[in-house]
Amino acid sequence: FFLVSPQARAARRGYMGREEAKAQSKEAQQAKEKAAFEKKQAQRDKQWEVGAKDTSGDAAAAAKAAEAAARRAERKAIEEEEGAMGKSTKPKKKDDVKKGPTKAEKAQRALLAAQALEKAEKAAKKTPKKDAAPAAASGDVASASEGVGELTIS
Repeated sequence: FFLVSPQARAARRGYMGREEAKAQSKEAQQAKEKAAFEKKQAQRDKQWEVGAKDTSGDAAAAAKAAEAAARRAERKAIEEEEGAMGKSTKPKKKDDVKKGPTKAEKAQRALLAAQALEKAEKAAKKTPKKDAAPAAASGDVASASEGVGELTIS
């Protein structure tokens, strides 16, 4: 019973020796490194499949932008030329220019119209009606408001 080595006894009991533990640890580390390398390699392969940035469209986009700029410049030159000759269309409405009278202007016009109406009514009352007396004498019946005309203000 005493002739069995300590390593053999440890193996029977399920224990590992120092060398065996070291070998297992080394194998585990190698497996871990190999998995990491495979993962990294897969990412590199995936990137190569995608390829580098495609710059062939950049030249076409630049040419298209240049053509558009040329068209805009040409259109602007034609509009300026037409502007010098005189426009056949209405000018564009500007934001700061309002069309028509303001509220204050409308109120002022209404006040002036009311004053003019009062003035005309006073003038009509002061002047004697010469047409009413001869018409009544001749037997013709005329209304009192027939001689007075309406005042229109524009």
